[in-house]
Amino acid sequence: MNELVLSRQFAAPRAAVWAAFVEPEIITQWWGPHGWTVQEGSVILEPKVGGRHELTMAQSDNPEAQVPLKAVVTIFDEQVCLASADGPHEMTLDLVIHTKLDFKEFAGQTYVTLTQGPLPHEVIESSQKAWNSAFAKLESLLAEYF
Repeated sequence: MNELVLSRQFAAPRAAVWAAFVEPEIITQWWGPHGWTVQEGSVILEPKVGGRHELTMAQSDNPEAQVPLKAVVTIFDEQVCLASADGPHEMTLDLVIHTKLDFKEFAGQTYVTLTQGPLPHEVIESSQKAWNSAFAKLESLLAEYF
């Protein structure tokens, strides 16, 4: 098993980047890799430890192809850290996948570090590509405002 660690810099204040991860109406505009969308009305984020963090992604050209996120919030530290645990179920390869997002601001820029695991070695590359694609969508969205 391995752990995926990615860092990304966004040209936006931390409050705006944080909002993109916790506000359902913003999440639906960027979450998921290119070619995937979040189903309208599927986002639930209860902002507390033990709260639900759920959404359903669908493939843009084949809406029948869906990937659910059904996680539980394990850390909710406003504008600092958001973490959740998803699984075990078929979509997580019967593992409990922990995803942690750390937010740091410096000179009007926000640095997000994503840590996710455990992941089987064979899915690390595809997970990294998916997150980088999603982060590129978020970067484009934020560029419209900052």
